[in-house]
Amino acid sequence: MKYPTIIWNKLFSIEGLVVLYFFLLLFFGKAFTKFQIAGPLYLHDLYLGMLTLVALNNRKKLTLRFIPVLIIILIAFIYLAFSLAYYKPRGEMLIITFRQFNLIIYLLCSYLLFNLLVKDNDAIRKIIALLLYLSGASVILQIAFILYGYLFINNFSLFREGEYNYFSPLIIFGIIAYAAVSLAYEEKNLTRFLKFLGCLVLSTTLGHSSAFLAIFCIGLLYFFMRIKPIQRLIAVCIILSALLILFLLPQFRDANAGWRLLYWGHVLKESVVTKYAVLGSGFGRPFMSYGFAVYINETIHSAIMIDEYYPMARYLSPPHNSWLSFVFHIGLLPTLLLMLPLKNVGLTVMLSPLPANRNKLFLLLAFAGCFVWVSFNVILELPHSAVYFWLIYFTTAYAFKYRSQWEI
Repeated sequence: MKYPTIIWNKLFSIEGLVVLYFFLLLFFGKAFTKFQIAGPLYLHDLYLGMLTLVALNNRKKLTLRFIPVLIIILIAFIYLAFSLAYYKPRGEMLIITFRQFNLIIYLLCSYLLFNLLVKDNDAIRKIIALLLYLSGASVILQIAFILYGYLFINNFSLFREGEYNYFSPLIIFGIIAYAAVSLAYEEKNLTRFLKFLGCLVLSTTLGHSSAFLAIFCIGLLYFFMRIKPIQRLIAVCIILSALLILFLLPQFRDANAGWRLLYWGHVLKESVVTKYAVLGSGFGRPFMSYGFAVYINETIHSAIMIDEYYPMARYLSPPHNSWLSFVFHIGLLPTLLLMLPLKNVGLTVMLSPLPANRNKLFLLLAFAGCFVWVSFNVILELPHSAVYFWLIYFTTAYAFKYRSQWEI
């Protein structure tokens, strides 16, 4: 009876432990990520850290791909060392410093695991297969969650303002990815349209309007790449103009959107004007000044960042845009290094037709949707799905390293 032994060996191989990690996130969600072992140590962080160390120990060679990302990680460690030496945080402030630094820890672990485990295109195909399984399981779990709620929970509703409704946070990424699956792999136009529409409808049950936006943007990108490059340039100008109008005219913004835009503007202004777009604020520092927190309260009557009402909120509530969290910590120009591994992705979007390779098309669409989701929420700072995004990021960058249609 070799089969049980084979299954056991596969499960407890490094690759098997990586797969197990993502299914723990999918099926147990915050019960996994928030399970406290001792003090500031959580089960998720212990598992991810041990997984990375095991991978380092069992792989003789580490291929250093994506050097711009490595530079960002090194810059962040320099800022951490400076923050610890200059500000000398103690007690709760020390914990907050390292909590903010989790943004880099999750990136570092993802970087190491990807470069250790991916040796060839076959490994990329396995990652894509994992993403497909996770996306399908996410859709099934969300539908089951909705049915269970309406059948067995009194006064259950999916559309109460301010409430989130999903089985686990990773399911949101999964549904976004399944929208990409429907456009990339479905042969029949009707089936493709119905599955994509189903993902749009399902996204409205999550309680996050930005999830709907992420999937909507996948559809826009799909049709965007079916028009000529010159038409794409015109379309980009129209889209940017529309976004500018939405941002500038108050009648197009609700209180939550207004709060985010004010917060984003504050972080960018501090980075560009005060830090010359080069320097960051390090770690263990408040994301927002107290004076600006008072200004927001006076402008849109939101006291969520006022110390007297919510102590430490200015340290613990990033700007609901993970890219701006990078900007805050390490500076605007260093953060732009994250875009360098994706340069061929951008060239493909602007100059090339839809990729004929379905796997590459899936990665392109899925990455676009996930990028939008990360741009409107606190994602990369938290354990619930940060590593999933970095898996999509590195896989897409690897697949589009060359713009030719080589097989993956």
